[in-house]
Order: sequence, then structure tokens, then C-alpha cells
Amino acid sequence: MIACGGAMLLSACSHSAKPAVEVNPSAAPAAAPSGVAATAATASSTPSNPELVAPSAAVLKPSKVTYVARIFSQGQVHKLGFRSLELSDATYDGKNVWLLVESRKMNTVELAESLYVAKGTLEPVHRVVHTADMDITTQYTRDSILTSFEGDSGGGVHVAVKNERGLIGNIYWIEPMLASLPLAPGWKGSATTVFVGPHDQAHVVLEMWVTGQDSLLVPDGTFDCWTLTLQVGETQEHLWVRKSDKVLIKMDTPVAGIAAAKVELLLAQGQTPK
Repeated sequence: MIACGGAMLLSACSHSAKPAVEVNPSAAPAAAPSGVAATAATASSTPSNPELVAPSAAVLKPSKVTYVARIFSQGQVHKLGFRSLELSDATYDGKNVWLLVESRKMNTVELAESLYVAKGTLEPVHRVVHTADMDITTQYTRDSILTSFEGDSGGGVHVAVKNERGLIGNIYWIEPMLASLPLAPGWKGSATTVFVGPHDQAHVVLEMWVTGQDSLLVPDGTFDCWTLTLQVGETQEHLWVRKSDKVLIKMDTPVAGIAAAKVELLLAQGQTPK
């Protein structure tokens, strides 16, 4: 019997791969890519010369999708819980923004993350993460990324790192951006975000490329999809993106420390527009 809770499995179904290389911000490149942009390949299996995709060209609209999370291991399948991703119009500090909320309920553990993104530039503005034992708040200014960590043990840690143009606020922002990507055989692209922890920081490159096409059965029916690989740090995830509207309808993520195990996110019933 596999334990279905815990940080490891929660991370496995939330794009929360550990950065492959942790770096001091002062040693990072002076200029980051613009939006989903070209960067050097991080693995030998990753295509080189990713395509440039400007965030200002993104076609965004309010949406909400819900996924069922399951773990596959040793020939058994266990349900973990649910994950939802909602994009909505909002106001922050008197300005119109996009609000992206990613939430997960795995057994008795609930996690949530909110990202506010400027409407015009799609640059991150504010971010709040709620975990079982810590609240993380990040404020983005022109020059700095200011992050505060507040835990159950009291006190707080405050970290400031250099801000750069073209960074995305978190890994989940890739999902609403899918609608703007020119997915086709041979397409590849990348984006950069910044991991900020209480004691270390790192630039994390997300590399993504189309691997093929597939017909996938989900509770709402069978859909034609693009299949993609997403490289996040040391982890490769496999994505199925519906061709008709470029919604992510399935994702498989390996589970660190458990051979041949994977966590699957599958689009729940009732998620197809009428």
C-alpha cells in the first residue's frame, strides 16, 4: 500500500521539481529571456534553439479546469485527490490584473498558490503561497523580488533578489500560455522563473517541445492532442494538450525515489465547453 499524502507526492503533481542547479542571483546572467524565450538546452535530450514567444502576444481569457490526481506504482493505482487551476480578472493595488490560482487537495492536505500578473505586460506583480506549515509572500518591483517566509514556529525570513525582465511568476503560468503557443511538429520553446527559498535561490529554466500527436480518452470523451515533454530542472513531465483549445488535459510526472512510479493529472468530468 502506497502512502498517498506527503510533500513528495504533492510536489510530483504540481510542477515543483527541484532546480537542477542552484545559483546565487549575483552570478546569474544579466538578461533573462523575454516571456517564453530562447535559452540553452539543459539536457542532451532537449532540442536546442527554442522558439521565441512574446508574452504580450498571449491570448488569455478567464477559465477554470479541474484535474483528478492519481499515483501509479507496482501495478496499482491510488487516487490522491484533486487539483484546480483558475484564471480570472482581478484588481491589485488599484490596477487590473490577471489572477491565477492553483489549488490542490491531496487526502487531508490542502495547498494553494495565487499569482497576480499585470494585464498589459504579463509581468508578475504579487504571489502568495499557502502550505501546511508556511505562508510565502512575494512582491515584485522593477528592480527586486521581495519574498517573506512565515512559519508555524514564528518569526520570519525575508529575502530579496534581483528582478529581471521576462521572468514568469511561477511554473503554472505556462498552462494559460499554452493557448498562444504555435504548437506543431518540431516546435520547441522555453521560459525562465526564479526559485526563492529561505536560504537559497536559483533560476529555473522550463524547456518544452512537441514530441508527437495522440488521441486521448478522458471522462468527457476522446480528443486529439499534441504530446509534449516539459523539462523542469531535473524532472521531465509528459503533457497532452487538446488541439481544439490547447487546454492541458493530462500530465504524467515521475515520483522521485519510487522506481517506475508516476503521478497522473487527468481532466475531470464536466470540463469540456458546451
